[in-house]
Amino acid sequence: MTATTLPDALLDLLDGSLPASHLHQAIRLSSVGENGWPYAAQLSLGEIIARSPGELLFAIWPQSTTTRNLQRDGKITLALVLDGAVIEIQALATQREGTLTALELAVFSAEVKQVIAHRAPYATVTSGLTFTLNDEAAALIRWREQIAALKALA
Repeated sequence: MTATTLPDALLDLLDGSLPASHLHQAIRLSSVGENGWPYAAQLSLGEIIARSPGELLFAIWPQSTTTRNLQRDGKITLALVLDGAVIEIQALATQREGTLTALELAVFSAEVKQVIAHRAPYATVTSGLTFTLNDEAAALIRWREQIAALKALA
């Protein structure tokens, strides 16, 4: 499957509700490094929302390499596992001026250009990048605050 907008399953996952079934799932965010090679970072569901089928909002550390890459180039690829496939979202990100949350994060808007579902007829993808939270209660509080701030910007 290839599309130019987010399918319903992704809209549901990225609606800011932080579903328990995906709480420990990471989304790989690849940007273009200064050297022209992909640079990997990761997002949690507490740092990204779908504003519409064609736009995402996400918050990252303002002094990070990823932020510098996006300020320079803006091209991103997000990858995650959903519905038995690796989903790849290619988008063009731009930083929103003056929209640092109270948590002092840089906020980016990303215009979706292409969504590709990578499936194999002989296998089902069951997991991708995952993580264990050191303090799940504190992370959920912070993520809910970040999601509320992103929704307020939408």
